[in-house]
Amino acid sequence: MSRGRLGRAGVVVLTLMLGAAGCGGSDKADSAAAGGTLVIALPSQPEDLNPITGSDNVYEGNQKFFNGLLRYKKDLSAEPDLASEMPTRSTDAKTVTVKLRDDVKFHDGTPLTAKDVAFTYSAILDKDSASPLASLLDSLDSTKAIDDTTVQFNLNRPDPAFFDKLQIGIVPAALLEGMDIKTAAFNRKPIGTGPYVLKEFQPGGRIVMVANQSYFRGAPKIKRIVLTSVEDENARVALLEKGTVDAAGIVPKLAPRVRRNSDYNVLEIRTADARVAALPNRDPVLRDPAVRRALSFAVDRQKIIDGTLAGAGEPAYGPVMKGHWAYSPVAEKPYDSAEAERLLDAAGWKRTGAATRTKAGKKLSFTLMYPPADSVRKDIALAFASQMKQVGVDVKLEGREFDVIEKRQDKGATVFGYGTPYDPDIELYTLFHSKFATADKDAFSNYPRTTNTAIDAALDAERSKLDVDERKQDFVTLQEELAKDASWLWLVRLRHVVVISKRVKGVDPQVEPHAHGFSRGTSWNLEDWTLEPKR
Repeated sequence: MSRGRLGRAGVVVLTLMLGAAGCGGSDKADSAAAGGTLVIALPSQPEDLNPITGSDNVYEGNQKFFNGLLRYKKDLSAEPDLASEMPTRSTDAKTVTVKLRDDVKFHDGTPLTAKDVAFTYSAILDKDSASPLASLLDSLDSTKAIDDTTVQFNLNRPDPAFFDKLQIGIVPAALLEGMDIKTAAFNRKPIGTGPYVLKEFQPGGRIVMVANQSYFRGAPKIKRIVLTSVEDENARVALLEKGTVDAAGIVPKLAPRVRRNSDYNVLEIRTADARVAALPNRDPVLRDPAVRRALSFAVDRQKIIDGTLAGAGEPAYGPVMKGHWAYSPVAEKPYDSAEAERLLDAAGWKRTGAATRTKAGKKLSFTLMYPPADSVRKDIALAFASQMKQVGVDVKLEGREFDVIEKRQDKGATVFGYGTPYDPDIELYTLFHSKFATADKDAFSNYPRTTNTAIDAALDAERSKLDVDERKQDFVTLQEELAKDASWLWLVRLRHVVVISKRVKGVDPQVEPHAHGFSRGTSWNLEDWTLEPKR
């Protein structure tokens, strides 16, 4: 789902969909007591804390102020959260009914009802809210409260991924009805049902949250959490070395510095988070599928992993991670520089003694852009360009902000970050379907402008069925067709490097998505963590 354009400072793996800045001295003192204060360094902070309007995607983080109707278990299967049982579908699968728990209260003591659920989803669909989650709910027509504990979702089509869309945080209708949600005070003073309550939010400062003593699943073990924003990757490591913070995400190349500190555990967490080069179909060089396929054979993915990621990754050949139910090895094309050279020769790009291939007097050259603040993407781009040079392809690197990249959609490739371990339809439909190829309002949906009827057919087929085995066959076809089209050059899948104090117990990461910050894959069970006192 993530477009990869919000990430900062490399492998930023810390997203509670909350960010902050500043570490107060009292935090260090508080953390000395059992169940005291946990201090987490984040690379950035969100614009607001409302799940309806928040700029971060619901699948990139895990807000602890709110609960969804469902939540993911350790193995990423869904289970009831605010729901009292798993949802049911009607015979035609166009009506989904959810029964709610009757023991849940918002932080202000108000009981949760189906009206709050209906309001939340209706507000997301309301164009006036300008919610970034609206596209996620493309199958939803309306939501209705049947009674206080029953909510009904009316769909315009059967949606096999709809249960994955029931993880959005529920807000209290009474505090937002009739208001302009984009500017509501609630956005910076949220009231939810979650295990933590907002204590302090300083935009450009920090976020402090305290345990919800009335939480319906029981009060969290750690009583206070401070989220401090530290954008610079070296500065985060320095804070860890000083013992100023208890947890942070770092780029792999800095991990050796922290491993020397016996006070921390350094975790390498398996993810669906891939780095991929989008190859625009309107670029004079990259419009040729034969050239795009040749580039894939020319990439030594393991060498990139060993050199730029310090081994913290695995080769990526397609949009579905290995081990996922929808994964197929059909797209795996191992490094083969000889095959790359053969394909380029056949496409008419010849070596004539010069380092760069030419065709009709034109060099085989294109631009590859990346966000300049992201050291991991920069290093991957450098390694990629070096490898392409070996087969006669000239890659010109440019560090550009995403507002510039957006305007240059058809003029060069870009290194993006994508990947979800959840239902693939959540992310892949808008990335690959041709109906989004001319969506100039959002260049990051189908960025290469791929128009491929076989890809469209596979995507349309998989989302028309509920049976997992049938859908898997459609996803196999999709991966085959993507490999043939080669508009997306999948490079590596990261392992997120997260450093956590050994005083913290109960950390049990899930497989993580592409994320910007302290990912939900790490913090999914944050309320169950414990913090031992300092010795």
